[in-house]
Amino acid sequence: MSQKFEALKEKLNNADLSEAKEVLVQAKEAYDDGKIDETEKKELMDSAKSLIAKKGIGGLF
Repeated sequence: MSQKFEALKEKLNNADLSEAKEVLVQAKEAYDDGKIDETEKKELMDSAKSLIAKKGIGGLF
């Protein structure tokens, strides 16, 4: 696992809704720059989307 992946994963673990959205952008940029691979990008994207859905829906109630 790359250092960039680990850093983004850690950021996501402590993220609020806006930070989770930022991790999505950063994961795409890191992949485009070759800093993370396809598997790492997918894991980050899935985790961020799940967090956004959970926190977004939770904020409605």
